[in-house]
Amino acid sequence: MGVVESGVVEPGVVELDARLLESGPAALDAALANILGEPVLVHVDGASTAMAPETVAYVRRIPALTLATGPHAETTPFDLATSDPETADRWRRAFVGSPHAAVSAALILRDPPSDVWAGLVAESGVYSMLLASREFATWRASTPARPTPDPDAPRVRVEYEGPITVVTLTRAVRHNAIDPPLRDELWAALLEAAAQPGPVVLRGDGPSFCSGGDLDTFGSFPDPAAAHLVRLERSVAWRTHLLAPRLVVGLHGSCLGAGIELAAFAARVVAADDAVIGLPELALGLIPGSGGTLSIARRAGARRVLELLLTDGTIPATTAREWGLVDEVVPRARLDARLLEIAESLP
Repeated sequence: MGVVESGVVEPGVVELDARLLESGPAALDAALANILGEPVLVHVDGASTAMAPETVAYVRRIPALTLATGPHAETTPFDLATSDPETADRWRRAFVGSPHAAVSAALILRDPPSDVWAGLVAESGVYSMLLASREFATWRASTPARPTPDPDAPRVRVEYEGPITVVTLTRAVRHNAIDPPLRDELWAALLEAAAQPGPVVLRGDGPSFCSGGDLDTFGSFPDPAAAHLVRLERSVAWRTHLLAPRLVVGLHGSCLGAGIELAAFAARVVAADDAVIGLPELALGLIPGSGGTLSIARRAGARRVLELLLTDGTIPATTAREWGLVDEVVPRARLDARLLEIAESLP
């Protein structure tokens, strides 16, 4: 049988014969020439590390989400890799649901800038663009915004334990979901903490540390350009990064979206044993927008970001520790005391 150069087996999913990788960039160009143009997932089963450098470089520049499967998949330059067919199928289904967002995430994760600010600008630009996408519009239409139950309640509390600044999210009624008031209060609290010389602890009241952005406020800006600028002008991710060497974050309950993206910037992240972590943005037609393409990738690698995005669900604190997303796991009752212990030990 000759080499099957390419084939579309389901909407947006392209199968490439692994032998094409041995033929070089010209053969890959020919196989993909009539397919690229819409967001696609390029899947190669049986890919190996026996690729010429120019082929590796080509794979890293394919404007698509790339997936390798097979026993040697993990050592290839593809965006996603697994030896488990069920995992690959789950990722493919997630891609089909939000192809523009999935490809956008893959492309921004491949070569993130070494400069954090530049990375936040790039992430925000892509995130804001996706707010104008059909995928996000479909999600928003299916999920009508609800009125907020606590429009005037304080969202953040700042206290001092000796030299330690303790910043607490206090919107427990919404699992500390970040709406514009909480974002602004947290930004101001971190700015204030930056002016103090000592360690900083970030924690949350109620059942969860932070369940991510408040879904009822998504898409509320007048246009994507305005959303982009506001996100940068009040970038909690940037403030968290600046405090990172002396910042300790405590996770418990739901830690979704921004709830893990912001935390992952910190020097030390401690999770209670009830913490669950996830990135639900893809189901909304979006990518992480609170620094996750940088913070999570730096702790656990770009593939882990994509795995979280394309996985329908969450991972427990123990898995997060194995991945490097958190530094230790403690019983829920010990979390607050452990945060102060670590903060006291910081130089």
